[in-house]
Amino acid sequence: MSLNHFKKICQFLHFNDNTAQSPSGTPGHDRLHKIRPVLETLKKKCLSIPKREALSVDEQMCATKASNILRQYLPNKPHKWGYKLLVLCDDRGFAYDFEIYSGMENDPELRDSSEPDLGASSNIVVRLARCIPRNQQYRLFFDNYYTSPELISYLAKEGILSLGTVSKGRLGKDVQIPSLKDLKKDKVERGFSEEWVANVDGTDIVTVMWYDNKPVVLSSSFVGQEPIQLVRRYCKKQKKYIQVDCPQIVKVYNQHMGGVDLLDSFLGKYKIKIRTKKWYLRLFYHLIDVIVVNSWLLYRRVGEQKQTPTPLKLKDFKFDLGKSLCMCGPSITKKRGRPSSMSDQIEIKKKKPNTAILPPREVRCDGFEHFPIWGQKRQRCKYPGCKGKTFISCEKCRVELCFNKDNNCFRNFHQ
Repeated sequence: MSLNHFKKICQFLHFNDNTAQSPSGTPGHDRLHKIRPVLETLKKKCLSIPKREALSVDEQMCATKASNILRQYLPNKPHKWGYKLLVLCDDRGFAYDFEIYSGMENDPELRDSSEPDLGASSNIVVRLARCIPRNQQYRLFFDNYYTSPELISYLAKEGILSLGTVSKGRLGKDVQIPSLKDLKKDKVERGFSEEWVANVDGTDIVTVMWYDNKPVVLSSSFVGQEPIQLVRRYCKKQKKYIQVDCPQIVKVYNQHMGGVDLLDSFLGKYKIKIRTKKWYLRLFYHLIDVIVVNSWLLYRRVGEQKQTPTPLKLKDFKFDLGKSLCMCGPSITKKRGRPSSMSDQIEIKKKKPNTAILPPREVRCDGFEHFPIWGQKRQRCKYPGCKGKTFISCEKCRVELCFNKDNNCFRNFHQ
């Protein structure tokens, strides 16, 4: 594909009918109208995957500095400017559901009739938790931006266990959480913790304050302070690692909360870096990256369930995916002009140097246009276990294969 052809495709790439969009300020106006079909299609596919027990909700940034009403500024993120996504992940980084922040998250039309109004931030968790099966011991984790006693009580009534860090201002005046100044004044040792239990709308909620470098407050409906275990922490005064008491609620939170951050680390390795001025294309490229990472994580999960090795790393998985999409099925257009002297195959890192680049199984067994051609030089057969030499190769796979009365490696290779 030429560069001009690719630019033309990007120029006319649209996902929705712009004439069907409601004008701004009128009922039914959707700021994400241009990319809404893609969002709903990908969400439907991701929601069809069975969920793991530990799930978490957190923000994710699609980095950009383009001038758009959807752009947000999050100073604590590595990429501070961009489009904010609210993602439901498991502890392996698989994204099951997501929303793009558009400033309309507290719209009453987005709430079901059975869902309470818990505030703009808590309502996000309520919407993302709709897909979680009820009364099956699923655990949901979130940070202090979403956590409130009312949210934890609502999720408990729905049969979903929850845990999150919480701001002191959302606990009310009945729970007196000591400040950092008070703890230093009383000379409280590092590792000190205190527990409170309150009943909110018929649900017992445990709140634990743990003093590490700073006081950390967490609330939960299924885990509390006990059992207290020792953890390894670095002490600046003594300039060495020391053992510090740590409540069970902190250990559980640290173990299962980082799903979205893990997904961000996967996305940052080999993401699409195509620059564009169109906001919906930037989000489209980001969603492609998310779906490819989801596919790789699902590939690893299937390997674990079948107890078979899954040797492909994320980079190699993307190479095989791209090669399969380009080569599977019949070719649409024939090449014009002189044949290129450069190989069209995608290089894959092998254990041995100068080894043949074999196509993926999806390409070998697709049954389209695997024609034998006669080469100018006799080469070693690339079928595993065959040591013969042949002039015949596959036009599509571009590998030499025996095709004679004694050996039919050409047929065996494409089965």
